[in-house]
Amino acid sequence: MPCWPDLWEHLKGFLLLLGMLAYIALVVILLWAPRLRTRWQRIASRILGAAGAVPLVIVLPAVFFAFALSAGDPPAQTRIVQSQDGQQAKLSYQAGFLGRDHTEVTLKRPGCCRKTVFWHAGPSFFDDPKVEWLNNRHLRITYRTRPGDLQHCERQVGDTAVLCVSQPWPDTPSTNQSSSPVQTKFQ
Repeated sequence: MPCWPDLWEHLKGFLLLLGMLAYIALVVILLWAPRLRTRWQRIASRILGAAGAVPLVIVLPAVFFAFALSAGDPPAQTRIVQSQDGQQAKLSYQAGFLGRDHTEVTLKRPGCCRKTVFWHAGPSFFDDPKVEWLNNRHLRITYRTRPGDLQHCERQVGDTAVLCVSQPWPDTPSTNQSSSPVQTKFQ
């Protein structure tokens, strides 16, 4: 049975491309107007097509420029840590421009869809976040952060407790705080 949220994550990137292609096709059809017999309908169609082409002249160079900037990005790196009962914690790291890195941990239980349990937007490295199973029901994520970094951690996913422990970078003042109040005896 397909997992619809997982399929949506893969397909939503193509929706922008499909919408752009449909818009371009509409502008071309309005400019061309092959089946319109009367003169006023052809003129009105071409005026609408020209008005629709103006945003394309502005947007397409910006889209191509953004694509050219992102074409050199390194691919996302992933690592999967599996518990004894088959749950998978998948760490995904996407290096960004000037420290705009994105780290995400998703949890997949057997027979269930993936659920994002942690994300961090800020400088990081692929080897920095540590993801480990303390037992089958406790997942610990240890990572480095700065005070202004955006981050989110789910505390509980089903019967699995998630413990997120943030540590400061070596050059920042110590603010060792746990973003999840779940206490376990395995720490």
